[in-house]
Amino acid sequence: MLIKRRSLLAASGAAALAAPSILTPASAQSKQIFLAGASYDMRDAILGEFAKRTSVTPRPFVSPSTQARVDRMRTAPVDCVLLDAPFAAYANSEKLLLPIETSKLKGWDKMHPLLKDGQAAPGAPLGLGANPGRMMYLDDARTKISFMPAFFQMDSIGYNAGKIQAENNSLSWGDLFNPKYRGKVAMYGIDWLGMLNAAMGMQALGLFKPVDMSSMTEKEVDTVILFLKDKKKEGHFRAMWKAYGELVNLMASEEVWIADAWWPVIVEVSGKGIPVHYAVAKEGYRAWCNGYGIAASSKNVDLGYEWLNYWMDGYPGAQQSKIGYFSTSAGYDKYLEPELIKQVYGGVGRDGGSLEERAKRVYVWNTRPKNLEYYTEKWNEFLAA
Repeated sequence: MLIKRRSLLAASGAAALAAPSILTPASAQSKQIFLAGASYDMRDAILGEFAKRTSVTPRPFVSPSTQARVDRMRTAPVDCVLLDAPFAAYANSEKLLLPIETSKLKGWDKMHPLLKDGQAAPGAPLGLGANPGRMMYLDDARTKISFMPAFFQMDSIGYNAGKIQAENNSLSWGDLFNPKYRGKVAMYGIDWLGMLNAAMGMQALGLFKPVDMSSMTEKEVDTVILFLKDKKKEGHFRAMWKAYGELVNLMASEEVWIADAWWPVIVEVSGKGIPVHYAVAKEGYRAWCNGYGIAASSKNVDLGYEWLNYWMDGYPGAQQSKIGYFSTSAGYDKYLEPELIKQVYGGVGRDGGSLEERAKRVYVWNTRPKNLEYYTEKWNEFLAA
C-alpha cells in the first residue's frame, strides 16, 4: 500500500523539479543570499518562505550536478551549497568550505540520530560507506562539521505487484538479476550508483563479496562489469534509466516490472493505476543525505547560518516531506498535517513502514568512490558493449 497520490505528489514529479523563480520580498532591500542547489530543494515554497521571514532575497544557482555546485564556489558568489558527505569532504579538502559550528545551529541536539550519530539507535547497523554521522565531523569533540544534513531518504526496489510476487512486500537486491524478469528490468544508468546497486545484487546472490562495495578496487569493478556485460548479452535489461520521468514512463507502460527506483517514481506510477510498490530491501536500504555547507568565499557568513537554521526550524524539511523525503530536523511536525505525518513518518499506508523502521535497516550510503574515473571508464565500456 502506498500513500495516496493527492497527499504526497501535489508538489512532486515535474512540478517539484521545475526551476525556481528568483523571489524578492515585497519590501525593497539589498540583502541577498547566494545559493547553489538542485531543483528539488531550490523550490519556490522554500525560497519564498525564507525571503518572507528574513527580508533577504535568495539568488539560486540550480544544477543537478554536485560537482558543478561545488565548482561554482570557485568562480561565482556562493554563500551556501547543497552537497553530500563525500562532496563535503572533497570541497573541504579543496578549502572551499568553512567549518560549521554546531553550537550555532538551533536544535542540533534534536537532529535525527541516523545523521547525527551515524546509526538510528544503539545496536542498529552502522551503514557502510559515506555515513554522514561519521564523515561530517571535523574535530574529535564533534563541535565542527563540514556540512549540515538537511533531508534524506532510503532507496530500494520498485516492482509491479501484478507481475512479481513479493512475500510481505520484501525483495532482495539480487532480484534485480532474477532470470524470471529478463527483459523487464531497469537499472540506474549513472556509473558509480549503478555499480553500487549491481554489487549489492551480486553479493545477495552469493556471486561476489567485495572488501568495500562503496568503493571497490579496480579488480572488483572489473568483476561487476563482466557480470553486467553477460546480463546485457542475455537481454536482461530493458533500460538503463537516468531521468525521473524516464523511469515513470517505463513502469507506467509496464515495459519494466522491476527497477532500482526512487520513492516518488513509485508513488507517481501507482497514481496512474499501475500496481507498483516499493519493496522492503531484505539486505537493507541504500541511503543518501543532502545538506548545506557554507562557502569559504561567503561575504556574509551570518546569512549562511540563517539559511542553515531556517532548515533546522523544520519548514523546508516539511516541504521536502511532501515530495517523499525525510527531514533531518525534528521541527517538521509544526508545518505538516497530522495525516501526512502519520503517512510519511509513521508509515501508515506507506510501503516500508515508519521512518524508524526504515532507518534501522540502512545497509550502505551513497558513496563517491575513490577511483571514480575507473568506474566511469568501465561503465562506459559496459554501456557500449
